[in-house]
Formats: sequence, structure tokens, C-alpha cells
Amino acid sequence: MIRGPILGPLIFYLYSPPMSIKISNRNLTIFLFFVCLLSRVATSIFHIEDIDSLRFALSLHEFNVLKMQPHFPGYPVFIVIAKGLYFITKSMGITFSIIGGLSLFVLIIFTLKLFYLKLNSVQGLLCTSLLFLNPFLWLMSNRFMPDLLGLCVSIASLNFLITSANRLRLLLIGFFLVGILCGTRLSYFPLLALPVIYHMYSNSNRHFLFFSFSFGCLLWFLPFVWITGLDSLYIAAFKQTVGHFYDFGGTALTDGVWHHRIVSMIRSIWADGLGGFWFGRSWQTLLLTGPMIYFFYNSFIILKNKNLNQHQILIVGSLFIYILWVFFFQNIIHKSRHIMPLIVFSIIFLNLGINKVREKNSFRGNILTGILLLGLFNVTLVLTSQHQKPNAISSIKDSIIDKNIDYPIVSIPLINYYLKKHGIDNEFYDIENTHDIDPIKLLKTDSLLLIGNFQKRFLDHYVLTYDSTYYHNPYMNRMWSEINVSSLKKK
Repeated sequence: MIRGPILGPLIFYLYSPPMSIKISNRNLTIFLFFVCLLSRVATSIFHIEDIDSLRFALSLHEFNVLKMQPHFPGYPVFIVIAKGLYFITKSMGITFSIIGGLSLFVLIIFTLKLFYLKLNSVQGLLCTSLLFLNPFLWLMSNRFMPDLLGLCVSIASLNFLITSANRLRLLLIGFFLVGILCGTRLSYFPLLALPVIYHMYSNSNRHFLFFSFSFGCLLWFLPFVWITGLDSLYIAAFKQTVGHFYDFGGTALTDGVWHHRIVSMIRSIWADGLGGFWFGRSWQTLLLTGPMIYFFYNSFIILKNKNLNQHQILIVGSLFIYILWVFFFQNIIHKSRHIMPLIVFSIIFLNLGINKVREKNSFRGNILTGILLLGLFNVTLVLTSQHQKPNAISSIKDSIIDKNIDYPIVSIPLINYYLKKHGIDNEFYDIENTHDIDPIKLLKTDSLLLIGNFQKRFLDHYVLTYDSTYYHNPYMNRMWSEINVSSLKKK
């Protein structure tokens, strides 16, 4: 595997003084490019792990937002790139991993630029190591999703918008990338809203900035309209937008239990995003957790005594807006991926504490940092290894095919949709709520395969035989991490 040899150089540089790093920034950049790309390809997955991944996989064969392949806003920039690579590789797993590896590389480079870190410095190498080995970013780089590509475009945009305030040419690039972002991962736009508004208000060349943004949007929007049709696009946009905020989107309007959302937000950042310990999680995460808490404590001390400049105020303000957006208007309870931008800045904050401790006491700092990196490597190794194996829903699909089960399947609509799209041609009956159960009981069929937690509601008409419970690690993917399967025979 490619992951093993990576940790050695990182530890070497960790324990070396800054003057010992003789490798040029250019050579390290080239090395980083290939390591990011090859490491992600080496951990490619070849199964579809959830319903959103399924929609993006289907879009490589037929792009159609009316069929939810993928759902609106369609992510046309991501789809064009994925389709092009898929035409070459003929493999979905390799295609999405290549995008993930390239996205990670760009993300690291522009994160370093945003915070004025050089790759061939100790601070830059530490930050690179934390981003590279982060378990959440690694998993997302293999997932059939546009999130990591959207994140790298977001950070690149933020870099040009914040660090290039007085340079029109670079600002134009930043606004152009914001337009591209809208066609890549629209839900990340709130992260950039503050610097966009700031420059549109304060810059005398705002008409040029607006033109650059519009050009970035039109590059993908016009082909999108041409392929989809304006009427169809409007229908898909209206249906998905209303559904997201008022029905299935997991927003505060539909899942407004505040303490549940707060706990989910903290868990998503700390446990899912950074790999820290959480109740019910392996004790091995404590190896990572202890040093991380200590370094974060030192970061807070620095922040407490620091006056922020304009650059830093814009970053903090952008993060605050994005936190509000995610907390109120994204499904943070079941889909941790929405917090990905916060992970990048958490790592920067963590890196600040690491360097403070190392400056005060290099021996203690180096030991704790070494433990942190080893713990991070261990968590990531476990999760990526598990990620390559079929998850719960994929295992159920394989079991149905292997056992040649031909009687009707009863489950929630999304699971039924997943199975149908994998070529299973059984009869399917959807259960969206308890009202759907009584009509199923009246069916004349003698046998049913029940997928889900509705067993007790069928006991008056059927004899239930428990088959199995399928699991996967929820820190790998929270979607359907535990699914019960039972057989029903009519009394």
C-alpha cells in the first residue's frame, strides 16, 4: 500500500529543525501531487454506499436532474469532469478517486497559501500532514460525491478573495471561481458570501468583478439549460428547493430539536471530522484525542490574546456565516459531510497550537505531535480499509442477488430505489409511514422480504423470521449504518 511510506518522511521532518529542510518547494509540490493522487486511487471503492452516491453514479450514464441523476442543482461542473475521466478509466471507483486525489492536492496548496505557509517549512509540512491524513477528507476523496472538489474550489476562491484585496487581476480570478463553485457545490457558497459582499461594496471595479462571476456561472449554466431545458430545470429546482427546506432536507424547519442538532454538530466536527473519541467509539481514538485537546487548548490561548487583522476577520466572519448555514439549513444529523469546510479551518487552528507547544518545549511538542500523527494514521487506516469493503446496504443487495430471492421486497422508498437501480427486478412496496403498512398486509402473496424496522407491525398477519442485521462503521458513513432484514410468511 502507498500509505505506509508516507508517514516516515512526515515524522522525519517533524523532528528536524527548520534549517534541515533543504528540499525545494517545487519538488515537494510535485511529490505531494503524486502522493495525493496515488494514495486515493489505492483506496478506491467499487460499491455504491448510499443514495446520494447512487445518483451521482447514475449521472455518468445519463445526466438528468428530473430523474434525480443527480438531484438539483445538478453539479454540472463536477459531472463534466467525472464524465470525461470515466470515459478514459471505465471505472467509477477510479474516476471518483482521481477527482478526490486532485482535489485534495489543490485544497492543500491553497490552504497553505491562504494562511501564508510554505510547503517546505515545518509548519507547512505539519499542516499538510494533518490535511493529508485526516480520516474524513480521505473518505470523502473516495466517495462518489462532489464535496471535496467543491471544497478545493471554495478554498481557492477564498484565497484569491482574501489575500488579493488590492490586486484586481487576482480578485477577478476569485470571483470567476465563485461562479464555477456554484456549478460544483452550490451549498458551499455561504462560506464565500462575506468576502464577495465586501468586495462588491468596497471595490470601485465591482462591475468587472460581477462580470467575472457571471462569466464563471454562464460557462456551466448555459450548457445546463440547453441539456435540461428551461422548463424542466425550473420544475427540478422548485421541487428540490422546497423539498430540501420543508420536507426531506433535514433542516431546522423539519428536524428542529435544538439539543439534537447541537450535539450532532459537535459530533460531526470532533468525531467524524477530526477522528476524536466519542461514546461507543474504539479506545484507539484516545491516542489521537489526548494530544488534540492539549493542542487546541494552546490554540485558544493564542487566539484569546491576539488582535485580528482584516484578513483574519474576513475568515472568522465567513466561518460564522457558514456555521449558521449548516446548523439551520443542512442535514447535519445524518450527513456529516456538510461540515467539511469547518474541518479545514479546525486543522489550521490545531496546527497553530502544535507550533506554539513546539516553540515552548520542542521535546514535549515533538513527542505529542508524533503521537497525534500516529493516532491519526491509525484511525484513517482503519476507516479506509473498512470503506473498501461493501457497506450495509451494498451487502444486502449482494445477498438478495446471491440467494436469488424472488418474492416481494418491503422497505422505505430510498432503499427500494437503491435496489431497483442495481438491477433487482422484484416487486417492491414502499413504506413511508404507518399508513402504508395496512394495504401491504392485504396482499395475497405468501412471502415478503422486510428491510427495516417495521417487524412488529406485521406480526398479526405474518410469521416473522429474523434473517440478519447488517452493519457498517457509522464513522465511515452515517447513512444506513444498521439495517435489519427479516422474512415474512403469511399465517
